Amino acid sequence: MHLVHGYNNSASLTRYLKILANKYFIASLAFFLLMLFFDQNDWFTQRRRVKELREVEAKIEHLRSESARMNKELDALSRPEQLEKLAREKYHEKRDGEDVYIIVTDTVKAPAE
Repeated sequence: MHLVHGYNNSASLTRYLKILANKYFIASLAFFLLMLFFDQNDWFTQRRRVKELREVEAKIEHLRSESARMNKELDALSRPEQLEKLAREKYHEKRDGEDVYIIVTDTVKAPAE
């Protein structure tokens, strides 16, 4: 007989086999596997939901910052001079009697001959 830490190997093996054959251990293992793989809230589904939650939270933060930027822009446009500047630059509005010239630059270069 070979002794390891004061225990007999065959006695130790027999003890582990008794634990593995215990009906409570088998039921607990079956329940754990069922919850891990086959439940509607299994581990993989939970990981996917956590990832989706992080993506939605990032999107919410982006939209909040965009909303804050737009509110700041709206406050700036409440001043008449800012509103006129925006109308002239973005929408090409003009006063009566003024001429507006729009210069469009060609971004495509002609082929060299």
